[in-house]
Formats: sequence, structure tokens, C-alpha cells
Amino acid sequence: MALVNPHGGGSLRPLLLEGQALQAELARARSLPSLKVTSREKGDIIMLGIGGFTPLDGFMTHADWQGVCDGMKLANGLFWPIPITLSADKAAANGVNTGGDIALIDPDDD
Repeated sequence: MALVNPHGGGSLRPLLLEGQALQAELARARSLPSLKVTSREKGDIIMLGIGGFTPLDGFMTHADWQGVCDGMKLANGLFWPIPITLSADKAAANGVNTGGDIALIDPDDD
């Protein structure tokens, strides 16, 4: 029995890392600026990891966020009613370069 394709078509896109790829990213994360996420954002990270937000490949870009807020569509026109965003207070945001990498810290156990 075949599964139904994810929203937007195509195949499921889980982002969860395992094995050596996970260990390499954990080591790299120690050198990056960090941001503690909220419990809601932690849930979004889990959904991104298991592919539950396919076709998203991470938190939304500004263009996707704006499209969802204005008309419930991603920048590419695909219906998407809920913004999937990462928040930061002003001090934390000032320490991050647009398009740069950051380490996301678990709110429950760092």
C-alpha cells in the first residue's frame, strides 16, 4: 500500500541527522552563536526533523512568513496557513548575521 505524498507533492523531507552526520553537527554547533528556543519552537524543530512540515526545509524565510500572514501561502504559492518561525529578542538577534548559522538550544535541558 502506497502512502499519500506530503502536502505540495514530492517525497517526505525529514531533516533529522543520525550517526556521523549528527556528531559532526553537534561538534560544529559548539563553535556557533546560540539561541535557546521556546517549547513551541522545540516542537516545530521536531516536526521539521521528522518531515512533518514537508516541503519546508527549515524555519520560514521572511518572504514565506509574509505570504503566510498575508494570504496563507508560501512565497511559491503553496497553501500554508501557519507560520513556522524562530523568535529571538533584540539582544540575541543582534548577535546573528542574516543567513548565518546558529546553534539552537533545547529549552528543557540545554
